[in-house]
Amino acid sequence: MCGRYQLVLPLEDMEALFQLDSGAEPFPPRYNIAPTQPVHVVHLGPKRERALTLMRWGLIPSWAKDPKTLPLM
Repeated sequence: MCGRYQLVLPLEDMEALFQLDSGAEPFPPRYNIAPTQPVHVVHLGPKRERALTLMRWGLIPSWAKDPKTLPLM
């Protein structure tokens, strides 16, 4: 099972910390992020640069053929 965590750093501070110029959509800091909720993620973009994107937190098992048919995890 995926765990819960918190992300309370403001978007501007995250962009400064990771040296990003992403213009990601703002999202309020949260103290209890649960699976299936949206969260900001720093990842490598298509041109191998750092990017900040809002993604859904969760787990897709390696054996899943079609994630859309699975219950939310």
